[in-house]
Amino acid sequence: MNTAHSAGAVRGVAIAAEIEDALRSVPGVCDLYRSGSLVANVADAGARRLGLRDDDTPLVLVQDAGAGLRVDAAMGVHISSGATATMLAAHRAVRDLLTGHELRDAHIVLTVVHVDDSPSPAHGAT
Repeated sequence: MNTAHSAGAVRGVAIAAEIEDALRSVPGVCDLYRSGSLVANVADAGARRLGLRDDDTPLVLVQDAGAGLRVDAAMGVHISSGATATMLAAHRAVRDLLTGHELRDAHIVLTVVHVDDSPSPAHGAT
């Protein structure tokens, strides 16, 4: 096994978990979803059912893109927060976290996959 690759994968998982925490703390982000293509998500679901992959695998995808990292995250946002403002805040949170790790050349892809319009206590409903 290539220990450099293995160490990089472990660091990527750790950073992905930190990114998830950062995104969950952004006002307006109401949920995170597994990133990746439909085929990748179907394969991932099969691997989980077969016990080949843990359920605690990060939802955020962090990959080495050669010239830097690529970060993919799929999010649900609350309608009252506005998708644009929420995504800008989320991008800033990810960028700040990566800069703190001295990973300045990352390509960050954030996608809104769900807009929640239900009242919630976090958004002023009773």
